[in-house]
Parts: sequence; structure tokens; C-alpha cells
Amino acid sequence: MKVLNLPFTKRIGIEKSDKDGYLLILSFSDKLFNHLEIIHGSASYALAEITSGYFLNLHFSDIADQTIPILRSSCIKYRKIATTDLYSKAKLKNITIEDILLLLKFKRKAFFTIEVKLYDTENQIIVSGEFEWFVSMK
Repeated sequence: MKVLNLPFTKRIGIEKSDKDGYLLILSFSDKLFNHLEIIHGSASYALAEITSGYFLNLHFSDIADQTIPILRSSCIKYRKIATTDLYSKAKLKNITIEDILLLLKFKRKAFFTIEVKLYDTENQIIVSGEFEWFVSMK
């Protein structure tokens, strides 16, 4: 399933970014505020986690209907407070897309980590995280 079509993703307002070099955007809104009137940590986490799923959608769309992806674990660090729109980037950690495809072809499963960073409108890192995925063939 495409992560941008999920009801939760739509409900909190995560969308594809039109800013060059970024994947997704979470627009600054008072509906996402915490008690300090900044973006709630759980909203930032949601953007980071959904970005990792979106990364899977982008790079494994040809085999998506043949796989079962499951998030196994995550580790996130909040570096600064979020007072603007948040933009996301993602990349694989210590493995290539080709390696993952080979693991899926021959072992029918793969474990790998996607690194995600969230940036504010001034390109400062607000949140960084690692999301470990387990993907198996159906």
C-alpha cells in the first residue's frame, strides 16, 4: 500500500514535497502543536517513520505487491524544536538497493535500516532517526 494514501498520513497532513531534494513535508500547523505550541514530537516521529515507508514505495514499487514490509525497530533523536514546516530525506544504511533485491530473490527476506532526517525551512536538522525494516516475499 502506498503510504501517502493511508488515512493516518492524510489526517496529519503529510504530503509529497515540492522542494527539490526532499521527499515529504509536514506543514506547520496548530493542529500538530504540543503544550509549547511547537510541532509535537509524535508528529515529527510520524513524518520520519512514514518517510522510511515512502522510501520503500519509491525504490521497491516493482515488487511491492509481492512483499510484506514490517517495521521492526526505530531509534530517533530530537535535535531542535520544530517551529516551521518539516521536510524529510532518507537513505539506506550500509546496504544498497541491489543487495536488498538479491536477498529477496535468493533468501526471500531482508533486514535493513533506512536513515531519515527531518529539516526545517532553514535546512537545519531537527530530527534524525533510523528505521529497521524486515521485508519478506509473500
